[in-house]
Amino acid sequence: MIDDASVIFFTGKFLVGLMIFIRITGIFLTAPFLRSEAIPPHVKIMFSVILAIIVNSALWDQQPTLEFHLWNLVFIVFKEFLVGMLIGFAANTVFYAARMAGGLVDQDMGFQTATIFDRSNSTPTIVGEIKELAALLIFLFLNGHHYMIEGLFLSVKAIPLTTMEVTDSTMLLLAKMSTSVIILSIKMASPVLISLFLTNLSLALLARVAPQTNIFILSFQVKVTVGLIVLMTAMPLFIYVAKIALSGFQENLYTFIMTLYPDRVY
Repeated sequence: MIDDASVIFFTGKFLVGLMIFIRITGIFLTAPFLRSEAIPPHVKIMFSVILAIIVNSALWDQQPTLEFHLWNLVFIVFKEFLVGMLIGFAANTVFYAARMAGGLVDQDMGFQTATIFDRSNSTPTIVGEIKELAALLIFLFLNGHHYMIEGLFLSVKAIPLTTMEVTDSTMLLLAKMSTSVIILSIKMASPVLISLFLTNLSLALLARVAPQTNIFILSFQVKVTVGLIVLMTAMPLFIYVAKIALSGFQENLYTFIMTLYPDRVY
């Protein structure tokens, strides 16, 4: 017969599994590939439950027994969701850079001209979608999704459910990631941006040489043509840059996880 102590113990372990599920949910909302809208929500929930059961079973003895106090659980839920979101954000650096690079190219080629007149217009970045999908293929080729699951296990092992410390190292690493997004996006978009700059310069010279030419109308066709040709030609360069950026994905993700609780002893 189950006594009161056993009920309290198993209730605490159920709450531990629930908190791990919430952390996984935060990762699924922000992590690359896992956050894809192509994956149905019920599949994400089912996979999150399976991962939570596996992690809770594997790390059963290393987790504290949580007491059922409402306000205490509310703060822990918020903390676990925040941890999952931060881990997902740290894993998205290259993908944010790829989408930003595509946005720069779209803006220069004229694909996002509508946003000049209406800033609230949610026009998607066409080139950004292509670059992000290409980066995602490289991510899967390098087994990045495996590293995400390994990072989940490491986060549960390294960051206790009842403790999290946003250290100076965490803030510094987040600042470096934000800076690297801008730098990497410029590197990815530089071939097209340089070619379009030279195209604008050539059109400006043409306008001076032949003032009767309608440069405004001509620039739309020329910039789109040059941009697409350079974009297709420079795609191997983009893949090379993205591959180098993703090669350190595992190390960067694990380093960020460890900064959230640096005093953990193994």
